[in-house]
Order: sequence, then C-alpha cells, then structure tokens
Amino acid sequence: MLKSLLVGVHLLLALCMPGFSQPAGYPDRSIKLVVPWPTGGPTDAIARLVAEKLSARLRQPVLVDNRPGANGIIGATAVARAPADGYTLMLALPETNVLNPLIYKTVSYRKEDLQPVAFFGVRPFALVASSRFKGKSVRDVIQAAKEHPNSISAASWGMGSTAHLAIAMVEQSANVQLLHIPFPGTATAMTQLIGGQVDLMLLGLQPAADQASAGKLSILGVSSSKRLETHSDIPTLTEQGLDVDVALWYGIAAPAKVPVDIQEFLNKEINAVLADASVIKGLRHHGLIVEAQPRQAFAQFLDGESAKWAAIVKARNIRIEN
Repeated sequence: MLKSLLVGVHLLLALCMPGFSQPAGYPDRSIKLVVPWPTGGPTDAIARLVAEKLSARLRQPVLVDNRPGANGIIGATAVARAPADGYTLMLALPETNVLNPLIYKTVSYRKEDLQPVAFFGVRPFALVASSRFKGKSVRDVIQAAKEHPNSISAASWGMGSTAHLAIAMVEQSANVQLLHIPFPGTATAMTQLIGGQVDLMLLGLQPAADQASAGKLSILGVSSSKRLETHSDIPTLTEQGLDVDVALWYGIAAPAKVPVDIQEFLNKEINAVLADASVIKGLRHHGLIVEAQPRQAFAQFLDGESAKWAAIVKARNIRIEN
C-alpha cells in the first residue's frame, strides 16, 4: 500500500505538466469542507489541520462542517447533491467512497457521485488485545478461534466501518469466525477493550502504541504489508500468516461534475499543503502517513479498494438492512 516512491514520481511528473493555472475567479468566497464524522477525535483534527493551511494558500476560508451520522452517509449525500462548483468538498474515507455503497441495502448516493480530488495518506491499524486476553500472538488468536468459533470478541466503531471490514478480512484470511461487537465510536470501543469486556480490536497504530506503552493493551501486529519505519519492532500480520493489508485512509472528494480545471487546481494546492513540514508533523501525530497523489492515482486507488472490499463483502456475506 505504501508505494511512496512511485507515487512521488507520478506527483512530480504531474506537477510539471501544463494545466495547473488557477481557474478564473476561483475561489472568490469561502469553501465548505464537509466532515461526515463528529467533532473531536483524529478524523476531525486531520480535516481541520488541512483546512487551516489550505485557507492560507487559497486566501479564502475553508470552513469545516461536521455532518455525522449513518456511517458517513448523511455527509456524503449532502456533498453528492451539492452544486458542482468547487465550493463544497468532503473529507473522504473508506466508508464514504467505497464501503457504504457496497454493504448498505439502500444508499442515497452512488460511488460515482463523489469525485476523488486529492489523497492525504493512510493510518495503518494495529491488531490489539485486551490485557485480560490470554493469547499473546496472532497464532494464539487463530488457534483459540478455530477451537471455539465465535468465542473471541472483536470490537469496532460501528457496523459497516473500516474496522468492521478489517475484522472480516482477518476472519477470511484465517478461516475463523470472530464475534464482532460494534460500538458507537472508537472511544467507547477502546474503553470496553481496555476494561476487558472485549478481546480484540483493529485500532489506529498511534493510539494503540500509546495504550500499549501504558500497559493497557498488547499489540499483536500491524496491518500494513511491510513493517513501518516508525514502529519497526512490531511485526506485520502478513509476517504472521494473515493475508491482511488494510488501513484507514483520508482524502478530499467533491460532487461528480466539478469542472476538471478546479479539480486539478485543488489537487495541486492540497498537495502543496501536504508537503508542508508542519502539516506532515501534525498529521503524523494523528497516525497518518502522508502519500500525496495526482487525482488520477487516487481514482485508481479507489477502484482497487472497491474490488478488494467487494470480494470480502461477498465472501463474508456482509449486508446492512436500512
């Protein structure tokens, strides 16, 4: 997933191409950035950090508008139906741009209604275990789950969330059945995990590392395909026999028919923000590894994500009636 060198070459080539001049008269007023999640927490913080720096570059306010609810459907629907003039953008996540159209019986927008504009990067997961869980390794988890199906509980921050689908990917790879327990948000799920009410969770690596350092959780492995430079002592799940390469990712999307010149301009400006050392540091604080891309590369990435998750959804028969 972390193909930074290739992405960097693509980005450099893209920036050298013509067509990056500022569209006439754009922007001449404030831009709304819809965040389909509540205030507080890393997702909101990531959006506000980028919005602040982008405001300075555009010399127009980029105003964060939190519209939480229904696994991101409420916010995504608002953006999909907004005028395609470049003044309404959305913080894109796997739920909004890939998962919801795959797993919900009824969704008020299509994947094609949201145009990928800019890619921020990824927040890898760590598979963590409660301090009360007797197993100490991925092998222990798999063995226990095979011997006693549905006895090992795994928390997520909600039905249809990236964490839920990541659990399903672990199940599919290990050929086991875990007991998925969705909670209303990451904080609640983590509290239950620390308290020993649930056994496992796929949690953002940075908060996982913080809790592990405090002795409240144990990290069994990271969900990236290769070990991470920042936590090179933690083995990957792949090393331990699981075909699991998954991360929470972030980007910017817009209504589908936003003019191409505005899309290109926003991609250039957002990528410039992501190249700022203070932004890189701030995003790293929230566990995000920056991987700026041309918008076409982001679109190709989404196609790959859709294919990957469609296979998991079908194999695990995941469907949400709403």
